[in-house]
Amino acid sequence: MIRNNLVSVILPTYNGELFIADTLQSVLDQTYKNLEVIIIDDASTDKTVEVIRSFNDDRIKLYVNETNLGIGENSNKALSLATGEFIMMQDHDDISSPSRIELQHRCLIDNPNITGVALHVKSFKDTPPDDIYKTLDNYNIDKNSRELKALGLYHFLTHPTLFYRKSILDKLDSYYSSKFTIAGDLYFIERLNSVGASWILLKDDLLAYRIHPNMTTTKYKKPQIYREVLEISLLLVKRHFAGISDSEALMHAKLLARRELLEIDNITLISHFKKILALNISNDFCDDTTLKKETVIQFQTASILANIYSPIKAFKVYTSIDELKPYTVSFWKFLGEYQKRFFTNLTWLTYKKKRNTE
Repeated sequence: MIRNNLVSVILPTYNGELFIADTLQSVLDQTYKNLEVIIIDDASTDKTVEVIRSFNDDRIKLYVNETNLGIGENSNKALSLATGEFIMMQDHDDISSPSRIELQHRCLIDNPNITGVALHVKSFKDTPPDDIYKTLDNYNIDKNSRELKALGLYHFLTHPTLFYRKSILDKLDSYYSSKFTIAGDLYFIERLNSVGASWILLKDDLLAYRIHPNMTTTKYKKPQIYREVLEISLLLVKRHFAGISDSEALMHAKLLARRELLEIDNITLISHFKKILALNISNDFCDDTTLKKETVIQFQTASILANIYSPIKAFKVYTSIDELKPYTVSFWKFLGEYQKRFFTNLTWLTYKKKRNTE
């Protein structure tokens, strides 16, 4: 069995001077050595390029754009240069565990019918967690392909954790879109899934995800982020539910974004979740047990946000689908979640009023 395939690490950079050294070192220190590290610097105005050039490793392939292309086109350029059989995504501010590539690669070799492997992450602000530097000997599968399909009705995979076969890219006529300035990575994942990508989720945290003020998602207004996520969610919903009406697709996309649910009628809300469960019974699209458990979590949030000023009514709606009752929580646990969502929703209402006055 071949276990030494070339892996192309895709590492786009832009003004990453503060973090790129730690990130790049974590890639070069991988226990899996057969790598090409494709770095496309998008015309940084700081010392990012100087830091990268200070590394002496012939696996690094550095390209510097003369003008700023934006994260989408920059990532497209990096992917077009990849020659490995497998591709790993790496943001310029995150830290990969030393055994990350070894375990993700081994998982795909052991599962030839799977397209890619995703990971859980550990978030940090200042200092990476110590255990991210530990080397693990074996991978542990958290969710198989059918379980992930169930979760995929409500969630996107975490982009910088992806490791996948390059062959899936041959099925696409385009990768990232410049149309999405914030959520382009979610669009790319949806593009992969639209041509049949299948995934496994590993249990161990093999990536440390850095939270800092210069992150892309912190530089834009929340309504702008929401609009992009909503549009991509619509693509996801229409792919999952053939024949679903435009109004139903829009409502499910709002459920994914967890916004603008106050005007949704309770009967419509209940009918929608029942329809999701029924569609899976008829189509056998994903793991039914995982779908029911995740639907309960989503239904809890939706029933709260649709009835944000009435906790008793929200709980009655939440427990109204008999098929989901074995998975529901107690009223008191529900009330705790209600309180948290109530104050979160007040923040969103402020944004909504501002947007309506634009």
